[in-house]
Amino acid sequence: MPEALCQKITIVSQNPARALFLALLSLALPHLHAADTLTEADREILIEKLKKIENAADEKMDQRFRIAVSAFRTAMVSDEATIDLYLKCVEKVQFDDEHKKGQDFREWKRKEDEKLGSMAFRRALRHQLRWLVLTLQVASKGNDITAFGSEASKLVDEVFDDIKRLGGQQKVLRENVASTVFAQAYNLTDVNPKDWPTSPVNLLELYDKVILPPLRKPEKTDQLRSAWTRRIRQEVATREDWEKTDQADGEDKKDDENKRIGTKEALRTPETEKFLSNVYPDLLWQMEVDVFKAGDQRGASLRMLQHLEKYTAHPKAPDWAKEFHFLLDPEAAISLPGNGIPQPPAKTPANGTTPPPVAAP
Repeated sequence: MPEALCQKITIVSQNPARALFLALLSLALPHLHAADTLTEADREILIEKLKKIENAADEKMDQRFRIAVSAFRTAMVSDEATIDLYLKCVEKVQFDDEHKKGQDFREWKRKEDEKLGSMAFRRALRHQLRWLVLTLQVASKGNDITAFGSEASKLVDEVFDDIKRLGGQQKVLRENVASTVFAQAYNLTDVNPKDWPTSPVNLLELYDKVILPPLRKPEKTDQLRSAWTRRIRQEVATREDWEKTDQADGEDKKDDENKRIGTKEALRTPETEKFLSNVYPDLLWQMEVDVFKAGDQRGASLRMLQHLEKYTAHPKAPDWAKEFHFLLDPEAAISLPGNGIPQPPAKTPANGTTPPPVAAP
């Protein structure tokens, strides 16, 4: 077992704030009595010592990350190197730390031989490691997760470029990277950057919180629409490839072979069909609204109009129409009827009376 793998680093005490304050008062300011108030000089001393303690904690955290990232990057070089590190981490976490015998680990390896030899499993672990490394970088460098949008987008694209070779590995790819055996072995289970997606296939959080926000600028509308297009394509891929795999896993081989007779559409699950008929058009609409608001009003407007013409029977079509009116003329849109379709002005009869309002269709 590598020495780095077995290192234990204690970063935080059970009550650091209270311990810190009492220690500073007793050591740095022994002249204070119970009822004394802090002078300006006392406060400066406390602040200075607090900064030193915080810096020391940051250095320990950075050291812990450096040890882990170095090992992870070495393992990311190839699928074989990845599985080697995986086995070492499993041995440490599930056997050494549990005081189990070496024979137990060897028996486990024998039972898991087929999975451990799977190229899809090894490739999925490699993607998992890459996302864990990026998560450590985010945790180490600050709170602005959108600064990592470009790197996140690249890693997500790599996962979906591999999706045909990752069948059956949905569970591995969806796992919170801070809960993986890699994170457990290197004492990283507390790493949880705020709003940062826990896996590279959490598409909703990835795009809404990390990838799309930096692109919502007039000069980046092409990039924004391109990112949206990738997101939608990836959402479709998770349904068409993974849901089909999930269904096949629960059926016998004969039934699966029967399903493969026919067109691609015939192989789709009911969930995939529902996504393509309901969710997919709504994602296309959201894309154009986002691009419109970011600055490309002319291009997005033309595409939204075409979208409304194509999906007139969609359940959300009235809402889309009303939203489109609001984007074009916010003041006029406020008075639109519930279906979003403007009504012609009421005609005044010859007798001068105003007819009753006509209910919207």
